[in-house]
Order: sequence, then structure tokens, then C-alpha cells
Amino acid sequence: MRIIFKLFTIILLFSCNKNQAPQEQVKNGCMGEYTTEEIQDTLVSAFFGLDNALPGLLCNQPGSLLDGMPVNFIFPIDASTLSESDFEVVDSLGNILTPICVSLAPANENGENRTVLLLGEFGTTVTNPPVEVKVVGDLFAIDTFSGESVCSEIINLNGITTTNVIPLADGPSLFFAQRIDGNLNECNSGTQTIQVAWNGGVTPYISGNTESDLFQYYVGYSYCSGDLIPHVPISIADINDNDNFHQLCFSTSDEIVKISMIDNIVMDPNQDPNLYSEIDVSSCTP
Repeated sequence: MRIIFKLFTIILLFSCNKNQAPQEQVKNGCMGEYTTEEIQDTLVSAFFGLDNALPGLLCNQPGSLLDGMPVNFIFPIDASTLSESDFEVVDSLGNILTPICVSLAPANENGENRTVLLLGEFGTTVTNPPVEVKVVGDLFAIDTFSGESVCSEIINLNGITTTNVIPLADGPSLFFAQRIDGNLNECNSGTQTIQVAWNGGVTPYISGNTESDLFQYYVGYSYCSGDLIPHVPISIADINDNDNFHQLCFSTSDEIVKISMIDNIVMDPNQDPNLYSEIDVSSCTP
């Protein structure tokens, strides 16, 4: 039954095409040259999310079971440059493995596009797990949309790597947060909206909770005289779409600079609950 749940969850991930009207994509006025280190840091992590649990039909490989690995970036990814040949996964024995297929779905709305799901064979959970992910093709980042607080620009990410590969048994954690407004803002109330992203898809862990209940477990923090002041969102948006992004709706006018969530509130498709997680809210530095 647990495997069926996993498969159903991932099938939903691939079948969820968000029909959002195209939005003008503009530079946000604080672009500049990025150092090699800054470009390297855009690849935050990879998450060994599922081991031989995804149907091969997702990659036109009927009769097989595949691993699933979300790979997370700070900069949004240009979908037109995305290919399975852009990535190599190295397992603990040194074998170099190439994904069978890759996808930005379902986290492919305007203002998202920061998580690429790799599918294929990437090692085994205990004896030979994946330990490194490399970008080896001409995969490009794109400019951010108007309304995003972070910077980006068109950059070739070829050559960047990460050894921050989260093991299968670990639960999900936050990897990104930014302030959003304008047409990207899906909150119907409040004075500011913070978008957060987990390193893999999440659903409620507590029995009886729905995604609309999750707002009460997030905490945002503002600074006052050097101290962090907690604020609980009044609601949550961008939910029930099977991805790893949420929008948190705050009523305070104090600038939210950090987001946290206590442990055992959400779980990944492997049904592993989160540990305590926190992330700073990113913004452009002119």
C-alpha cells in the first residue's frame, strides 16, 4: 500500500500541468556580474527522494522502476535548455550515471522553476547511494520575473556541482525563500507574502491535516533592535498542486527575514517527516 501511495503521488506530480497565463519576464533592476563562487552556489542540493519506486512509464521505460532525485537551484531554470544529458550523478563507488529523463513539473509556475526532478538509476539506499550531482551540459538560468525579491540572469550553469546529496531516509527541508508581490502573489489577504520551497515535494504528515492547515506551523521572523520577533502567517496559498512551493500570507508590516517550521509537520513522497528547518528570506543586493 505504501508503494502504491508513492507511485500515485509521483504520477500526480507529472500530470499536474499548471495552465497559467504567460507573464512578462523582466530584470528587476539589481542585476550584476556573478562570481564563480556565486554561480556554483546556485546549485543548493540534490535529494535522493525515492529508490526504485517510480514507474518506468514516466520515462517511456515500461516494466521498470526508477529512482527519483529533485535537484534544487537558487536561480530559476530555462526549461528550453533542460535535457537529461545536462546532468551526471556519481554514486559512492564512483560510477557516473545519467538520468533517463528530467522535468521541472510540477513546480513550473512563474516564479518557481527551481527544482529539476531527475529519474533513472542513481545507486542504492544503503550500499551505494548517490554522493554527487554535476551539471555537464549547457543548462541555463533565466532572469527572475517582476515581483520576485531575488536576482538572477541568463547564465550557463555548465560545470557546477554539489556533494550535498540528501540521503533517502532523511526528511525534507527548506532550501529557498523570497518575498513576492504583484501577479505572482496568490494570497487573498495580508500585507506581505513569502514564498518558500522545500527540497522535495511535501504533503501533511499529521493525520487529519490538509495543506490549508500548514500555515499555523510556519513561523516568520522580523528584526527589532537586533532581536528576532516571531510572526505566524494568517493563511497559506499555492497549495494542493503537488509541488514543493508554498506562499505564506502575513498580516504584519514588519519585514520578514527568516522562515522556520518545527519538526514532524510535512513529509516527502517516501513518507519521511521533516526535521526542524529554517531559511533566510533572499533578496537582491544592489
